[in-house]
Amino acid sequence: MTPSLEARRATAERVAQRAGASLRAEKGKALMVDSSEQHDVKLELDRRIQEQIRKEILQVYREDGFLGEEGGEAASAGQYEWVVDPIDGTVNLFHGIPHYAVSIACRLEGRTLVGAIYDPNRDELFSTHRGGGAYCNGTSMKVSTREQLNEAILALGFSKGKKTIEKCLQLYHFYGDKVRKLRAMGSAALDLAYVASGRLDAYIEQGVSIWDVAAGALMVEEAGGVVSMGASEPAGKIHLVASSGRIPLELT
Repeated sequence: MTPSLEARRATAERVAQRAGASLRAEKGKALMVDSSEQHDVKLELDRRIQEQIRKEILQVYREDGFLGEEGGEAASAGQYEWVVDPIDGTVNLFHGIPHYAVSIACRLEGRTLVGAIYDPNRDELFSTHRGGGAYCNGTSMKVSTREQLNEAILALGFSKGKKTIEKCLQLYHFYGDKVRKLRAMGSAALDLAYVASGRLDAYIEQGVSIWDVAAGALMVEEAGGVVSMGASEPAGKIHLVASSGRIPLELT
């Protein structure tokens, strides 16, 4: 018998919360850096949390594929695939900024069916499954009802590449005097969860990865919003626009 989406969602929720508890246990401890670049940092903790998530999921769903930011293999045809970012917002965590999350999605043939995003700092669990609505700590979420751009809060994601940063800066200048506030908070997963919950009106990023946005994109759709994903530079990256669908957006 194929497990229901509700069962897969419950697994994603449970595993995300356990991973978040492991992250909380690391607060105040020295963090081992695997690699560091101008706009990014990779921690030993990223690998350790992803391995914890992988083991817990595949203990339940042994035949499924697993793809994470820290490695894994894409699923075969007809195979369910778990897509995971163990710490979305690693740079924030490394610098002591309490804004990062665990993101877990389950897909089939490239179509996301289940998503869970857990913020261990605020103890907020955002979750969804296709056709089942979107929730934060068990309470139903809906996107913002604001319709005027000058009342909107827009989040922009600054990816790592020079070209994507330049494109984001163009958007920053274009929208700066048109919206109520612009935000760049450093976690794509939480930006999407915030659009789904109505806290943000839209989120735009060039050059983002599927593990950053798979869970959150479904969440926005299930909360009544709209999501557009297209190809971006470098190869394999995504240009994502997520919004309530009520405010007028222009992409320069």
